[in-house]
Amino acid sequence: MPAPVSGSGELPPSLPIPSGLALPAAQNPSARSDNAAAAKTPFALTSLLHPSYLHAEAWGSESLPLNAAVKVGFPRIYLTLGIAAGPGGRQSGGVAGGVGLGTVGQPRGRFTPSLDVMQWFLSGNRETPGSSLTQLRPLLAWQLKSGGRLQLIGGPTLNLATGRREDGRTREGLGQDQWLWLNSSDEHSFLRLWPGLQLGLRF
Repeated sequence: MPAPVSGSGELPPSLPIPSGLALPAAQNPSARSDNAAAAKTPFALTSLLHPSYLHAEAWGSESLPLNAAVKVGFPRIYLTLGIAAGPGGRQSGGVAGGVGLGTVGQPRGRFTPSLDVMQWFLSGNRETPGSSLTQLRPLLAWQLKSGGRLQLIGGPTLNLATGRREDGRTREGLGQDQWLWLNSSDEHSFLRLWPGLQLGLRF
């Protein structure tokens, strides 16, 4: 017979459901939500950590004649790591390493705009200390084949070179023969600003 209900109107405590009688996940909303969250978590982390923007570039410019870089990041922002040959001249310093940050715009047909800032560090030698070159690089990429990865890239640059002087000497080739918008120096350092051009390929 059913247990009598007390006069207080309180319901008897619910009994635990035996494991063999538990509702299947298809009929248990709580279990479905837990399983869905567990299934989505690894996928979400994988999508977040997997780079969706990955390209290599090779180009030339009047500031650094030979350049190569890898760009890795997400759909709208990327990190650039590059290496370049130093400018020509008796005190070129040889090799430059660079790091930068950029953003890419929406494609317009076969054209894709992008903008990045690169910081290059030029090695020095016994005669000339190392110096640095900061570049602002607006780029326009054009797909050589519709839907393909190979793209022709080009655009202007804005270049700012800074460095130290020793015995009144400055690094030859680092903006020295360019159309200088600014050329300032003292006994210990120099600063030069000039516009430039670049042209290359994106893979």
